[in-house]
Amino acid sequence: MKKVLGLSEVQVEYSPWNLFVDLGRHIAPYRWRFLLGSFFRLVSDLVWLYPPFAFATIVTFLTTYEAGMSLDTLWVVLILWGLAVVLHSTMRFAAKWLGYRVAERVALDATLETLKHLFLLDMVWHERENSGNKIKRIQNGAAGLTKVLRVWFDNIIEIIVNFVGIIFIFALLDRTILVFLLIFIVLYFSLSFVLTRRAAAASYMVNQEEEQVSGIMFEAINNIRSVKVMAIARELYDIAEKKTAKLFERVKLRIFRFQLRSSLLNFLGQGFRFGILAFIVMGILEGHYEIGFLVLFNGYFVNIWSSVDELSEVTQEFITARFSVSRMKDITKSPLGIDSEVGKVLLSPEWQRIALKNVSFAYGDLPVLRNVSFEIKRGEKIGIVGLSGAGKSTLFKLLLKERDEFTGDILFDDVSIKDLSRKDYFRHVSTVLQDTEVFNLSLRENITITNPEYKKSEEVLLRALETAHVADFLGKLPEGLDTVVGEKGIKLSGGERQRLGIARAIYRQPKLLLMDEATSHLDLESEEKIRDSLHQLFETVTAVVIAHRLTTIKEMDKILVLEEGQLVESGNFDELMVKKGRFFELWEKQKL
Repeated sequence: MKKVLGLSEVQVEYSPWNLFVDLGRHIAPYRWRFLLGSFFRLVSDLVWLYPPFAFATIVTFLTTYEAGMSLDTLWVVLILWGLAVVLHSTMRFAAKWLGYRVAERVALDATLETLKHLFLLDMVWHERENSGNKIKRIQNGAAGLTKVLRVWFDNIIEIIVNFVGIIFIFALLDRTILVFLLIFIVLYFSLSFVLTRRAAAASYMVNQEEEQVSGIMFEAINNIRSVKVMAIARELYDIAEKKTAKLFERVKLRIFRFQLRSSLLNFLGQGFRFGILAFIVMGILEGHYEIGFLVLFNGYFVNIWSSVDELSEVTQEFITARFSVSRMKDITKSPLGIDSEVGKVLLSPEWQRIALKNVSFAYGDLPVLRNVSFEIKRGEKIGIVGLSGAGKSTLFKLLLKERDEFTGDILFDDVSIKDLSRKDYFRHVSTVLQDTEVFNLSLRENITITNPEYKKSEEVLLRALETAHVADFLGKLPEGLDTVVGEKGIKLSGGERQRLGIARAIYRQPKLLLMDEATSHLDLESEEKIRDSLHQLFETVTAVVIAHRLTTIKEMDKILVLEEGQLVESGNFDELMVKKGRFFELWEKQKL
C-alpha cells in the first residue's frame, strides 16, 4: 500500500473535504443549535476586538491630556470596554453551552451509526479484526468528531474574527504594517505546514500502536478466567510490554516533532514582533506614529500571533482528528456482503425443502467440506454427527449465512441461500449455539430480545421458559425474570446459560431451528428433560441438530455422519445401527 509520510493510502484518501461532508451530515439534525451557537461566538469575538483599541485610545488620551480638558472621551471608552467584557463573557458561555452539546450528540450518533454497520459486516471481516482494535477505532473516531466541533467553538471562529478584523483595521490605519503582518502570516504558515504534517504523521503512528496495545489488553481482560487458570498472565504481560515499548518509541518521536515545531514557530513569532516594534519605535521618534499606535499594534499583534499559533495547533489537532475519524469511517465504508439487501429476495413462507448440492468450503487452502449433498424436507428433524474437525460447525455457519464463499449451492426450493435477504431469513430461523452469550440485561430481556414482535406476549415467554426448563433455576434468582444476569449481574452456570439459549430460540417462534450441540453443558437428567420438551417443539419446526451426545439425535428422522468434510453415512438411527458402519462405531464408543 502506498505510504505518504507514514500514512496509509486509505487515510490520505479521507480528505478534509470528506471530513466536512461527514460532519455536515451529522450536524444536520442539530443545525439550528449549531448555527445559533456559532452566531453567539461570532458576536463574542467581534466585541473583543475593542479592548486593544480602547487601551490604545486611553494611552493616546493620557499622553495629550492637559488639566481642565473634558474626560467624556475617557468615560465613554471605559463604559464601552465594560460592556464589551459583559457581552463577550455572556455570548462565549452561550456559544459553548450550545456548541458542546452538538459536539457530544454528534459523537454519540456517529458511534451508533458505526455500531449499526458493524453488526451488518460479515463474520469474515470480524474474524480478521481484533475486538479491542474495533472498540478503540470507534472511540477515537467519536472523540475526533467531538474535538473538531469543540475546536470550531473554542478557536476557529475567534481565529477568523481576529484575522479578518485586525487585517481590516491595519488596512485602514497603516498599510506598511499590514504588509509586515501578511508576510508574517505567510511565513508562519509555510513553516507550520511542513512541521505540522510531520508531527501529525507521528501521531497517526501512535494511534495505530495504541490500537494494538488496546487490543491485547481487551482480549486479556475479556478472557481473564482463561488467563488465570492457564497461568499465561506472564506471557500476555510480556506481549503487552513489548507492544507498549514500541508504542513509547512512537510517542517519543511524536513529542520530538511537536516540540521542534513549537520552538521554531515561537522563534519566528518573537523575531517578527521585535522587528515590527523596532520599526514603529523609530517611526515614533521620527514623528510618523503616536505612542498609542505602538500600544495598539502590540495588543493586536499578540492577538494575531496567538490566533496564528492557535491555528497551527488546531491544524495538527484537526489532522490527528481526521486520521481518527478516518479509522472509524473505514468501518462504515467496509462493503456489506452477506447482509447487503441489494438484489436479495424474501424466503417464501411456504418453502418445502432445503437441498445441499455438492457444497465445498475451505478456510484459505484448508478444505473443510468436500462435495456435501443431502436434502431436508420441511418438517424433518436432521441430526449431524462426526468427530471434531469433521465440518459440522462449518456446515452450520453456511446454514446461518455467516459465510457464503462456498462452491456448490444450498437451495430453499429453487432459491439459493446466497440470494436470500439475511434480515428476512432470520425471521424464519432460530439457532442455539454451543456457547450461549449472556448480555448485561434482565433474564426476561435476554430471552425476549430475539423477537421484538412478541415482546409483550407472556404466553410465548412462558412456553419458552417451560420448554427450556428455565424454571429449574428461576426460583433462585432474587428478582425472578427481572434479575440482571451477565457480566454485571448474577452469573449463570454453563447449563443455565444453555437453557437460556434454548429459551431464546423457542421464543423466536422459528420455522427452521438450528442447534449446535445445545445440550453439551447439561447434566444427563437436565438433558433428558429438555430433550423431551424439544421433541414437542420439533413437531412444529424443521430442525437441524449438531450433537455431541448421540442420544440427543436418536429419534431424528435422518442422521448425517460427517468425516473429514465428507458425508459418509445417512439414515435414521435404526438403519445406521443395522449397517454397523461409522455411526455404529461412534455410538459404541460413547456407550463406554
